[in-house]
Amino acid sequence: MGHWLQMGKIKEWMNRATLKAQFVLSFHLILLYSLLATLLTWGIVIAVNWFLMPGALNPANYYEKQIPDILQFVKEKEDALISKDAKNQVESVIPLEGMDYQIINREGQIVYGSMSTSYIKNKRDLYSQVNTNIHSGKYIIKVYPLFNSKDEVNGAIALRYQLNMASTNPNIKWIVALVTFLSLVSPFLYFYLFAYLFGRRFSKKIERPFNELMTAAKNIQHNNLDFSLSLTQDAKELSQLLHAFEEMRKELKQSLTKQWQLEEDRKDMTAAIAHDLRTPLTIIHGHTEILVEGSKKDPERLNRYLHTIYTNTLRSIQLLNQLQEVSVIENPGFAVKREPINISSFVHEKTGEFQLLCQKKEITFVSSLSETGGPNQFYGDPQRISQVLDNIITNCIRYTPERGEIGWNTVIHHNEVIFEIHDTGPGFTLSNKEQLFKKFYREDASRTSGHGNLGLGLYIAHSIVKNHGGSITADNKETGGALFKIVFPMGKK
Repeated sequence: MGHWLQMGKIKEWMNRATLKAQFVLSFHLILLYSLLATLLTWGIVIAVNWFLMPGALNPANYYEKQIPDILQFVKEKEDALISKDAKNQVESVIPLEGMDYQIINREGQIVYGSMSTSYIKNKRDLYSQVNTNIHSGKYIIKVYPLFNSKDEVNGAIALRYQLNMASTNPNIKWIVALVTFLSLVSPFLYFYLFAYLFGRRFSKKIERPFNELMTAAKNIQHNNLDFSLSLTQDAKELSQLLHAFEEMRKELKQSLTKQWQLEEDRKDMTAAIAHDLRTPLTIIHGHTEILVEGSKKDPERLNRYLHTIYTNTLRSIQLLNQLQEVSVIENPGFAVKREPINISSFVHEKTGEFQLLCQKKEITFVSSLSETGGPNQFYGDPQRISQVLDNIITNCIRYTPERGEIGWNTVIHHNEVIFEIHDTGPGFTLSNKEQLFKKFYREDASRTSGHGNLGLGLYIAHSIVKNHGGSITADNKETGGALFKIVFPMGKK
């Protein structure tokens, strides 16, 4: 249980580590696993040889261990071995399946034996090489002297053998050679195997995020930003790369969406200007054309036409002023002023203005101020706040029928100033409440009187209130009519 828990911690650490750290750790794990696998392999070979197949294999020094018995035989025969008649006796003692021999006379010449290669060239070599080991490639040649009855060197016997398992086990030498070869190369084989496995795992780990990045790049190339990148935990750098790419995609989508919205606004603005300016300009053009044709001789008609021209000129100027106001508000450097405004004085002054506007349409305007013991002033831009109220009240006057009523309730509550404005007009379509403060939005027939407007009044009001850190909402009263609620913070922000 503890082992698996430890492995789980290592895997979790690797998922959070950097690519460099993961690569270093993987390299060390490859070495460790290769070493353990090699030791295990060698252990299995040794166990099979010593425990499962005891005595089945001769050791590498098997033939070297036979030399004392051979020398005992040589000591008994001595120079009698120089005669070829002793060949059969010699070969009965020497294991010829893995050892070669040759009998050499005192002149260094080969008398007989199982190998033809001459390692003793002359008499001097005979005396210098006896009781020594001669190494020739993979062979070891040992030379022992043969004495006569006078204890004189009369010749020598040379024995040749190899110190390896293959030569000491001639019946299965290919199997032994193969096992020996695999044992020697097993560290490299295991290193290659684990390097391949870890490399494949490592490549799969980085393949998915890179494939995802390439797919994302192709989507962006084809202007498709409606996708998201799944953040990976495979490596710190890959996670950061995917996160940065995802943030770039979001910013790019927002930028393109904003650009698209600006383009849509431009189209809407062009259509709105063309639509709303066409009517007053057509009226002005028609009345001016009639005046040019001779209606100026009729004073009554002249005054009526000039009044119509004047009214539609003001209407056109008002529409253009709204566009200019939107341009000012949407400027990144736009900011409202912050100065103390006396609430009582401000409400009293604006109430007088609105009552005069409502008298022309025989609309009753009612204003009230409720104080809860808080301060009688708040900070804001009096000109801009007046503009907000003007737009709201003008909207109410436009849609309130004659002998209707408009109410303005001001409440000072904790750290907020709340303006509630309501009328007795048709109210709003509930399904369109979220759209009311959008640029160029026009309500449906319930609050459309045919008066030309670009649908910018409420948008301007919303922008100014938001710039003050306040909020504005629109709804319908339970008893009917529209209800606007404007909230401004009291302090400096």
